[in-house]
Amino acid sequence: MSQQENLSGRLIVTTAADQHDQKFPALIRLANNQFCCQRCQMINDQSVYTIYPGLFYCPACLGLGRLTNQDYLLAYPEQNNFSIPVSPLTWTGTLTHKQQQISQKLCQVHQQKQEHLVWAVTGSGKTEMLFAMIAQAVVQGDRIALVAPRVDVCNELYPRIKAAFKAVSICLLHGQGAEIYHYTQILICTVHQLLKFRQAFDLLVLDECDSYPYVNNLMLHQAVRQALKLRHTLIYLSATPSWEYQQRIAHQQLNYSLLNRRFHGQDLPEPQFRLIYAQHVGKLNRQLCRCLSNLVQIQQRFLLFVSSIRQAELLSQLIKQQLPQLKQTFVHAKDPLRGSKIQAFREGKWQALVTTTVLERGVTFFDIDVIVWQADSPRFNTQTLVQIAGRAGRSAQHSDNQVIFFAEKYTQAINQAICQIRKLNHD
Repeated sequence: MSQQENLSGRLIVTTAADQHDQKFPALIRLANNQFCCQRCQMINDQSVYTIYPGLFYCPACLGLGRLTNQDYLLAYPEQNNFSIPVSPLTWTGTLTHKQQQISQKLCQVHQQKQEHLVWAVTGSGKTEMLFAMIAQAVVQGDRIALVAPRVDVCNELYPRIKAAFKAVSICLLHGQGAEIYHYTQILICTVHQLLKFRQAFDLLVLDECDSYPYVNNLMLHQAVRQALKLRHTLIYLSATPSWEYQQRIAHQQLNYSLLNRRFHGQDLPEPQFRLIYAQHVGKLNRQLCRCLSNLVQIQQRFLLFVSSIRQAELLSQLIKQQLPQLKQTFVHAKDPLRGSKIQAFREGKWQALVTTTVLERGVTFFDIDVIVWQADSPRFNTQTLVQIAGRAGRSAQHSDNQVIFFAEKYTQAINQAICQIRKLNHD
């Protein structure tokens, strides 16, 4: 494979100034002393980000390496140079009738090069519904990106896609090391990694499109647009579409498919609300302690969600003091052992994880209850609470897992989350 084929669709930084039809300045000067970065499309004030007179840089995409007005970008055109298997899909599972309908709709959307939202409850089998469309794109020689805002979602998605498309080249790319980039037909990556591509993908699937850090982030929205070819298919996946997507649907600017049932056909676990009474600093709340003791007694595994890293560490310590028989630990986004702790919990080595919202979405565990401590915290909005509740009841054998919201007051977010889940169950 030639160097250009290996770099197809990528943006490469260079300081060379010779002319090339794919080469252009990294930063373009605008009026009013401003400039536009050609990697992230963000506009900034030149005087604020000056290194020394005549040299300035882009702060928005600094995490991918500093770009200055003395740098150039090379954009290699996409080659779509793949070895295409006759039967790319090696998955042998089956879809429900409703899943099959959405799967067929996605194949039509791909053929027509459109944008489409799949609004599907947590645990409904969104990934499996994509398989037929991805197989169709592979056979047509398209380049495909499966993208999510968070590393954990990408890590969970990668082995499932590898198993379903064993003969197709696949690469996993994110900022925590994953793999060294190599040219493949399917790329699984975080949204930030799309800043390295320009007009590279025929089909792009954006999972968890309502999730931080993608939601309300103009730079990441631009990254998605920049990574797509002019004629493309863009699929959004969400269990809790944001107001922006719902408005686009209401104004008929975006078509969508709705799936309000999980693959096993059972109701989503409806959260129970429990009012917190007096709390004592430095001690585990009695109501919470009683709840956890019951779970220890019946050997039920669970996730305990809290609103901050500090609270996760503190609560884990208090549980260790008062319930030493409970095998548990804490995890959060900045935890260097996050991956190994999550895997250990998945393998049953821990009975419980005390966690921040880092595990609110994109991860699947077998037979777990879910508890949210201080669910009335501003950190827990309606979408977050619905996603957290969605970690429970994901298997047919244990569709009735408990979800409990502990709070000092019954907030609008708690009410809306419970009402939304109730409505989905009865639609």
